[in-house]
Amino acid sequence: MTERNERRKKHFIAVLGTGGYTPCTYYLDKNTCDTKFVQEAVLKLACGELRSDDRITICLTEDARRQNWEDRAYNQREIERNSNLSQEIYQGLHAALEASLKHVAGIQIEEKDIATGKDSREIARMFSEIYDVIDEGEEIYFDITHGLRNIPMLVMAILEYAKVTKGILIGGIYYGAFEVGIFDPALNRKRVPIYDMTFYHTIMNWSNAANSFIQYGHADEISELVNERWQSIARTSSKSQNVKELSGNLNNVAKRLQEFTSGIETGRGNTEYKKSIQKCYDAYKSQQKFTSEYLVEEYYPFRELLDKIERKTEKYKNAKTNLEVGMATIDWCIENHMVQQGYTALDETVKTFLCEKIGVSQEEEFWREMIVKRICTSLYSVIEGTCEEMEYQFEEWQKFLRARGQCDADQMQKAFEKGRELYVMITGIEKHKKLIPLMNRIGTKRNDISHFGFTDHTAAPDSLKKELKSMADTFCEIQREWDIP
Repeated sequence: MTERNERRKKHFIAVLGTGGYTPCTYYLDKNTCDTKFVQEAVLKLACGELRSDDRITICLTEDARRQNWEDRAYNQREIERNSNLSQEIYQGLHAALEASLKHVAGIQIEEKDIATGKDSREIARMFSEIYDVIDEGEEIYFDITHGLRNIPMLVMAILEYAKVTKGILIGGIYYGAFEVGIFDPALNRKRVPIYDMTFYHTIMNWSNAANSFIQYGHADEISELVNERWQSIARTSSKSQNVKELSGNLNNVAKRLQEFTSGIETGRGNTEYKKSIQKCYDAYKSQQKFTSEYLVEEYYPFRELLDKIERKTEKYKNAKTNLEVGMATIDWCIENHMVQQGYTALDETVKTFLCEKIGVSQEEEFWREMIVKRICTSLYSVIEGTCEEMEYQFEEWQKFLRARGQCDADQMQKAFEKGRELYVMITGIEKHKKLIPLMNRIGTKRNDISHFGFTDHTAAPDSLKKELKSMADTFCEIQREWDIP
């Protein structure tokens, strides 16, 4: 992969049309180029300084090659339409580019034959033909002015695909708007603007970022896009200080959103942790208050996403406790196909639930693992057995805790009391017993995923997805019934 600060190899790609090309003055910003070929104008005005290892590719149909690429004699119709022809030979784009690039020693002008795209088979062929000329890591400049009307749509798809598969950077996408050019009497020709259409590609990026968040719960792409736009605005002297400040606020919003989704991806469920899921969500909501409705031009795609984000994160709005955050995260993981994180959240949230029921610290590993988890594990094999069998397992747990010697006498006494409270709570009420086999099933599946499938109970991927939802539903049902007399 090309390093961010290293200059990438530039690659200018254009499609040559079959119609007549009229000499005019093309302009982009304050710079102009006199030529009949918009491809030459875009190359000069948009691509910056070129080197010998940069590339130029002109895509040609058979008719375009014959009509506008190679030098040829004027046809009768052209002679009749223009009696002031200054030369007998019509100079094609190939010769025009060679003359224009003579100062760049060694640069190659490549030709690429393409189909016309008259049906789906030819469109697929054209996709492949243009995609194949793109090399890994290039900075692509594309002129979409000419060719059939399906070319711009196809080019957008090709560039978006190559950005992912070949790591390219989009230097710019341009269109010579001949139809809106204005005749300039002083020049005796049209002045024609070249439109920078790169924002269309930016919208495609936003489309991907929105899909990544809405379908899979990832905000990294949103954050990257907002940060790129913010950096661009910060460097632009023409932008007002107010716009720059508002842009910085939106960048902070996107960063906080990305930290929130990263917290879910990495399982930061403990609300006491400084970068917990809930703290990151609260930081996002707090920062979002500074967003503005007036940055439509710069951030319209992000602004439109904010409502979707609000609805998608709604379950975290009132989640304050570890249990509430855990339940919201289980739902998030199921909705966003995050199976491993889902099992982790479910397993830990069941422990949180029981810690809450017996009133012990939900954050300390001692209470979560040595008390809650260990008692429930010891009861699994005898939960449907006799009272004596269950009591025996509880006594074995007490022996285990004494042997570990992890706490002083007072904490040991409290541990025994809370352990007894949990034991009675589970074994004394029939419907509470359902939690024990559920915890075992959750733990088995979590273990299976965490150990990369190297366990004695390896499950199929589809089964793991389905069972996560089923177990989460069962846990919700147990919670609802728990305190009902």
